[in-house]
Amino acid sequence: MNNLFVFCELDEGKPVDVSLELLTKGRSLANTLGCRLEAVVLGSGIDGIENELFPYGADVVHVADNPEL
Repeated sequence: MNNLFVFCELDEGKPVDVSLELLTKGRSLANTLGCRLEAVVLGSGIDGIENELFPYGADVVHVADNPEL
């Protein structure tokens, strides 16, 4: 089964509004398609960012936290 992915943009370690809007719309589309909604976040010092994304409908949040990002 395919899943729907949303790549989340950050500004100073916080998700930007457009990323949260995309998650909300993605949740609706994932429900229609019968698949999971997965968020991808790349950055540095973003420990716990998943807790900010789950309320917007993400089933899974993939986090790459690295000082080089």
